Amino acid sequence: MTDLTLMPAPTVERDAVSTEETPLRVLFWHWGRGGAGSKYTFELVRAAGSCNGVQPFVSAVENCELAGLVQGLPIAPPICQVQTFAGRKDTMAGKLAAIRGLTGLMRIGRQFEAYVKDNRIDVVICTMLSIWDVAVLPALRRLGAPFVLVMHDANPHPGDSYPFRRLAMSHEIAAADGVVVLTDHVRQQAVECHDVPDDRMWIIPHGSFDFGADGLRNLPQHRPPRLLFFGRILAYKGLGLLLDAYRQLRRDGVRIELDIMGSGDMAPYAAKLTGLDGIRLTNRWLDDGEIGPALADTDIMVLPYVEASQSGVAAAAAAAGMPTVATPVGGLAEQVRHEQTGLICDEVTASSLAGSIRRLLESPALYEKCSAGALAHARDDLGWDSIATRMMEVAREVVRRARIEGKA
Repeated sequence: MTDLTLMPAPTVERDAVSTEETPLRVLFWHWGRGGAGSKYTFELVRAAGSCNGVQPFVSAVENCELAGLVQGLPIAPPICQVQTFAGRKDTMAGKLAAIRGLTGLMRIGRQFEAYVKDNRIDVVICTMLSIWDVAVLPALRRLGAPFVLVMHDANPHPGDSYPFRRLAMSHEIAAADGVVVLTDHVRQQAVECHDVPDDRMWIIPHGSFDFGADGLRNLPQHRPPRLLFFGRILAYKGLGLLLDAYRQLRRDGVRIELDIMGSGDMAPYAAKLTGLDGIRLTNRWLDDGEIGPALADTDIMVLPYVEASQSGVAAAAAAAGMPTVATPVGGLAEQVRHEQTGLICDEVTASSLAGSIRRLLESPALYEKCSAGALAHARDDLGWDSIATRMMEVAREVVRRARIEGKA
């Protein structure tokens, strides 16, 4: 595959797949209970509803975030709600409920198969992997329904894996007729780890999440600039690296503060937090209504990751016009454009991270340039209308190939 980051998905003649009289019937399927996967799916569904010749359908977990978002659209697409389990999987009670819920996989599979049949679905798009997806893979084979998988990660992140997940991931990747990845880094991993052929992969970047905190930014003059670490607190996110960099900056007399916002175990960082001033900690899940004010109240997004595929946080920062400082891991260097929308550190070290943060703080002109660049990047490259159009081109191509091969 050549120059994947710039190459659009193949364009397909519409009458080869659908016409204005017979639109492409696309089922968007995501069985996560909330978070970035639900928001990603919702934005994709909303934008796909405006694409010519497309009729969207949705499958979501009953009474969870995605179902509520879709049902709130002015013209809500038909929705199939499935039951997985009740509770939070980060609690013991939730984990036990999820294990019990796996006994319902056959029921979920039958429900999904009937929905695909009854609604004459042309192509299904799984927008984010979950272990529950294995329930429908046999049904997709029986139906011959073309299947596109959006692969956010080619492998589970350290500290974010659990039994059965890697096996489920391998089966789902192998079953997919087309795979959409969000960065070239993940494309390379998909080839190396899962033997996914290049000719059934497309790169479509992560769209920007707009939480209402936008506009050109300048460094604040009447308060210390505030760094923001946002999202789930997991080992691979590198919070300890950021705390070491923050301590170094404070020790060197840099006028700066830090907000840490997200759910997760803070116990491993207790020692590093000792003696550090200027830190505000919000150690819980944030609702969408809280994220906009959090972005508006801070100045630099920091992604100190020690491992990464890509980050929805980076896309949210871009939409908010917030410059980002990120470590040079995974697909982050594809998302954060060095000296255009933020800075990519030279190394995955606290000193390199501190140096990049300091450089941005000490150059108001560079900061403003990166803010303007982030807004332009979110508008021109990460808009959901453009992303949905490209996704529908992939869907049409996958359907076209399936029909040629006699699978659909």
